[in-house]
Amino acid sequence: MINLSSFITFHARRTPDRPALKYRGEEISYADFDARIRQAAGWLAAQGIDAGDVVAVLMKNSAAFLELVFATSHLGAVFLPINFRLSRDEVGYIAGNAGARLLIVDEELTANAAGAKIVVLNEAAQQSITHLEGEATPAPMHVRTPSDLMRLMYTSGTTDRPKGVMLTYDNFYWKSADQTIALGLSAETRLLVVGPLYHVGALDLPGIAVLWHGGFIRIERNFEPETPLAAIAEDKLNAAWFAPVMTTAMLTCPTHDRYDVSSLRWAIGGGEKTPEVRIRAFSKLFRNARYIDAYGLTDTVGGDTFMEAGREIEKIGSTGRAIAHVEIEIPRRGRQDAAAERQWRDLLARTEDHARLLEGSGED
Repeated sequence: MINLSSFITFHARRTPDRPALKYRGEEISYADFDARIRQAAGWLAAQGIDAGDVVAVLMKNSAAFLELVFATSHLGAVFLPINFRLSRDEVGYIAGNAGARLLIVDEELTANAAGAKIVVLNEAAQQSITHLEGEATPAPMHVRTPSDLMRLMYTSGTTDRPKGVMLTYDNFYWKSADQTIALGLSAETRLLVVGPLYHVGALDLPGIAVLWHGGFIRIERNFEPETPLAAIAEDKLNAAWFAPVMTTAMLTCPTHDRYDVSSLRWAIGGGEKTPEVRIRAFSKLFRNARYIDAYGLTDTVGGDTFMEAGREIEKIGSTGRAIAHVEIEIPRRGRQDAAAERQWRDLLARTEDHARLLEGSGED
């Protein structure tokens, strides 16, 4: 079985008391997370969701967000995270274009919800979607195959309306395997998730792949400069993904010296050329960690290249080498035909748009 919930169930049986998640001070074991997923899947089924249906969310980071990622897969349905900074018109277009049967939205974001049947989550439900499940019976797993659609993620639409990227289970598991090789993921990986989970960086770089190994994820709802520093110190986190604007905010935070961040071993960056001064400042603050420049696309589940350890300064401006099952070809610009030229320009524009979207990640 390849449903995402299958590996949570595996760890729940083998190490039921091992912590899987932490959100707003609550630590959630693998056994509890497994039970929540099944209950949330039962609630979704009670809303009429079946295999192949699209479930959209307009949510900030929360434990409920990840419960829905796994519960949707458990039912064989398709998960659609929507950027919560988009306008109501943009949200409505994406939900409608994807054919979403349900749009689950945080209470504070309801003004921008449109395009499907809407369910609103209050603060309690954000802590766990099971607060909405009532008498719903935990749902059985609907078995998926590698080529089945797992998730839809809409790109920024620089040339027209946003376009839905279709990610299969094959896409996710192959990329997770590659990141395991490149990053050394294991049950001992303790990941900080502070970037927005609607984005491939927070959800997949390495994101939920850590749970594949039985590791631990701490989820922060919003970003403030001290938030990741305090989280790393409190839970001895050893891995993270930061958008460049986040890294800069932490490095310039006047109170950063108050926190013991010695547990951090690596942090992935990317999205823009990383200057030498930022890498050196990062190494000074996080003295046991390396800054990993990376590059990837929503279309490829993120993280296609990683900088090799020890070459960060030598290769300033590079995003490293391709991972195990990725091949990269750089076209010779002078010989491109018109279609390839348009694709190249669209790719560059989308990369710039993603960086701009993440600039606002500290907003309330």
